Amino acid sequence: MRGIRFYLTILLTMLAFAVSAQSQKAKHEDIFKDLAKTQPGYGTVKLQQNPKVNLLVNRKIKENETKKYITFSGYRIQVYMDNNQKKSKDEAYAREKKLKEKYEDLTTYISFTSPFWKLRVGDYRTHADALVMAKRLREDFPELGSEILIVKDDDVRDVTLEPGYVKKEPASVEASAPAPASAPKTAAKKK
Repeated sequence: MRGIRFYLTILLTMLAFAVSAQSQKAKHEDIFKDLAKTQPGYGTVKLQQNPKVNLLVNRKIKENETKKYITFSGYRIQVYMDNNQKKSKDEAYAREKKLKEKYEDLTTYISFTSPFWKLRVGDYRTHADALVMAKRLREDFPELGSEILIVKDDDVRDVTLEPGYVKKEPASVEASAPAPASAPKTAAKKK
């Protein structure tokens, strides 16, 4: 009898938390309406802004809720970084094209953080996985060797958990170095 009460109590507690979580999620669908509500004992917030701001913010919140991939802290390989205003952007895209010719499934990320254009590749869980690919890149592109370095990144994608992921087997023995923990797939992200 005690066991049944115990399990019933746990079940009811879990149900209460689930209902609470659902009501909180529904409660914050429009952050601006939540801010404008008046509640006893709380201050009042008056917003004067273009209504398009509300639409953009709420759209961004919905996009984040429907992300189709999982991110984690991991490593990427930085292949290029420069701040030459006249040629850095073009050089980053040219190097991306060159890498894609050899490694078509390599995920590339071109970003601009003032004043630098950067080209990073791959999504690796461990430093060792990134090191294997960095070595391959240095061998295949010796002219880039001095610029290739491994960097820590907190927004690395785990494509193995994405819907529709199919692991590809290496085409030849020479290209079959140990695969990274999360095998990359073709997708370019431009920040």
